[in-house]
Amino acid sequence: MRFLSYLALLAVLFPVLQPADNALAEDLPLYCKNPPQRGLTPDQEKICKIETSSEKGKKGTVDPETGLDVVIANSDQNWNSNPNPPVPLSVIVKLTSGFDGGKEYAVFDKNWRKSYPNEYGVVTKWTPDYIAGVSYTKTGCGLLACPFGIVIANGEVPSPLEIKYNSKNYTLYGDEGRFVLPSSLVKELTELGSKGGLSIRVQKVVIDIGKATQDQLQLMYAKAIKVWEIPKVQINAETIKPFSNTQQLAGSSLPKVVTIKSGDSQGTGFFFTSSGLVLTNRHVVGSNAEKESSLELADGSTIKAKTIYVSRKDDFAVLQPVLAKTISPLPLCYSSYPVAGQEVVALGSPRGLANTVTRGIVSAVRRSGEELKSDVPVNSTIIQTDASVNPGNSGGPLVNSNGEVIGIVTFKKTNAEGLNFAISIIDVLQQLGIQRPVASAKTNDCGNLVKAK
Repeated sequence: MRFLSYLALLAVLFPVLQPADNALAEDLPLYCKNPPQRGLTPDQEKICKIETSSEKGKKGTVDPETGLDVVIANSDQNWNSNPNPPVPLSVIVKLTSGFDGGKEYAVFDKNWRKSYPNEYGVVTKWTPDYIAGVSYTKTGCGLLACPFGIVIANGEVPSPLEIKYNSKNYTLYGDEGRFVLPSSLVKELTELGSKGGLSIRVQKVVIDIGKATQDQLQLMYAKAIKVWEIPKVQINAETIKPFSNTQQLAGSSLPKVVTIKSGDSQGTGFFFTSSGLVLTNRHVVGSNAEKESSLELADGSTIKAKTIYVSRKDDFAVLQPVLAKTISPLPLCYSSYPVAGQEVVALGSPRGLANTVTRGIVSAVRRSGEELKSDVPVNSTIIQTDASVNPGNSGGPLVNSNGEVIGIVTFKKTNAEGLNFAISIIDVLQQLGIQRPVASAKTNDCGNLVKAK
C-alpha cells in the first residue's frame, strides 16, 4: 500500500512525458482509448496524438467580406463550459450560427499561471465589440505541467475586469463575464498589436495575453470593423403636457420603449423619430450590419429590426424596424443639459423584465475624463444618476419629469451603489448631424412645444 501511494504521489509531482512520435498505439495510456467523461486535457490530447483545440482549423480560409484569413466555427457551441474550449486559439475565427444566421469575428486565447500545486487560468473571447471570459483553478498539478489536475473552481470572469495595454490601465464593468471594449483600447490595439503588451488581472492574478493573440487582434480590428455611413435623420419638436406624477409619465412613455434581443445579448431601446427609428446602445446590438434584432413592444408583440448606424465613439446604435403601424416617438430634450438634483426616470427591461420604471435624481452632469475612459471616450458628456439600473437597462431612455429623453442609459459601476451613467442625448444628436427643429410656437427649455392651457 505504501508503494502504491508513493507511485501515486510521483504521478502528481512528475507528469507523464509526451511519448515519442513512433510510439505504438498499445503503448499509449488507457485514457486514449477510453476518454474520461470530462474529456481530455490539451496535454492528454498531445500524448494521445490527437489534434488539440488550439491546433484545430489552423488552416483557415479567406473571408470574402474582410479579406482576413479566418477559421469557420459554429457559434452555437458552448465555448466557455470548461478550461479546454472547443475552438482554435490565437487565430481569427468567424463564428456563424445555425440557429439565427448571425455572424461574428473573434479571437480566443487561453493563458495560465502556475503556483504549485495549483494552476490559475483564464479563457478569453475577444471581438470587435467586447471581451468575454471564464476563469478556472486546477489543483493536484505537477511541478511543470497540469495534465491531470482537477478543476476545483471555474466561472465567468467577475466584474470589474482590469486590462493593461501600452502602459495604460482600463477598468471594465460588465455582467456575466462580458465587458464592452473601450474604443480607445481598440484603436491602440489596431495601431500597435503585440508591441503594446496586453495583460489582464482576474481576481488579483495578472495573466499576460500571448503575442500571437495580440497580432491577430490587430488584424481583426483593422479589417473587421465596419465604417458606417451616417443616416439622414430628422426630429420634430413635440408638444409637451406636464405629468402630475410618475404613474402618468410611465403610462405615456412605456409604449414607446422596446426590449431588444440580439443574439445572446439583451437590452432596451426607444422610438425617437416619427419615421419609427429606434435608439439603443452599440453594445446591445453589436456592430454586425447583417444581424437582425428582435424588438418586443410594450403590448408583447415582436418585430424585426436592422442596424443602420453604429457609433463606436459614444456607444449608441440606430435601428430601422419593420413596422406595420406608426408609433409616436419619445420627445427629446435637445436644447439643454439637465442639472444636478433634477428628478429623472429610467425606463427599460432589467434582466429582461419589460416595462420597468425606476426613479431618482441627476447626481451630476460631467465631461468624462481619464477616470472613465474605460467606459466612454474622454470629453463625452455623461449624466450620473442614482436611478436604479441593471443589465438589460442598457440602451433605454433616461427621461425628465416631462417624459423628455435626456440620455441613453449606458453603464453602472458594479462595485458601487447608485453610480449609474447615461450618455447625453445632445451628444448623440450631434454625432448624427441632426438639425434642431424650428418651432413657430412657445417652447420649453428642452426645445419642445408647450401645450396651451
